[in-house]
Amino acid sequence: MKWNEIDLLVSPEATDLVALLLYECGSNGSIIHDEETDEWGRIRITAYFPPEEGNAAEQVRHRMTALAARDTALNNWQIIEQEADDQSWLYAWQKYFHPKKISHTFWAEPTWETVTPAAGEQTIAIDPGLAFGSGFHVTTCMCVQYLEQAVKPGDVVFDIGTGTGILAIAAAKLRASHVVAVDFDEKAVVQAKHNAALNGVEHTLTISNSDLLSAVSRDEAKADVVVANLVTNAVLMLLPSLADYMKPNAVCIASGIIDERIDEVRKAAAAAGFRWEDEQLQQGWYAVMMRRA
Repeated sequence: MKWNEIDLLVSPEATDLVALLLYECGSNGSIIHDEETDEWGRIRITAYFPPEEGNAAEQVRHRMTALAARDTALNNWQIIEQEADDQSWLYAWQKYFHPKKISHTFWAEPTWETVTPAAGEQTIAIDPGLAFGSGFHVTTCMCVQYLEQAVKPGDVVFDIGTGTGILAIAAAKLRASHVVAVDFDEKAVVQAKHNAALNGVEHTLTISNSDLLSAVSRDEAKADVVVANLVTNAVLMLLPSLADYMKPNAVCIASGIIDERIDEVRKAAAAAGFRWEDEQLQQGWYAVMMRRA
């Protein structure tokens, strides 16, 4: 199968906006190469679009031009397009993702490599497939570290924007009794189910397609812990109604928040009745832990 591959070179502070833009334009997967920059300090984001999206580059170019007119962080950007096939896609994942220690307890390992954990450690096997994101980004690592602090045996956990399912799988391996995992991307849902089975936790997870929590009933068991590794705009959209899905004193972990916008999230969290408990900043991205009143 042939794919439309689009590379965008953007400033580091623009990656949040651009990742969301590519997703909204129909990307079937993106890689943020935040470990490398060009001579102008720009980060490369590689996105893949299905062949039926023949005008993807034109659409992305139009949206980027409109954004650049309003946001100076996007003044210096460049788009490069080319054709790729399934093998190119697979090679991209295999080139950039290797076993990684993501928390005190967990190693994340792609299915093409294995790691032998030490005593007391666990592995999470991930096949990225064609899902959005790899599951190995720094925002994911921070969320897993917070899950280790927050999840208690028997807890109900909601994973909003599950992607590859890595956070839902981590919650299950931390002995949550039930994990509700949702994603807007139907392909991500398929891949998350596949990864849950790879890790032997498929019976603990309920994975479905949903725009944030729109497909989750308020009448279902409420969450002890919610984890939402999204982008800033999606976190801001989620917060106002989130408390209705949570038990009193439940924990919310949110990440994918670009550092320039953390104050917006603080204000929105306070307005929604959440108490700010902790925050981490790594490589320009925040993860935060807050608690419902």
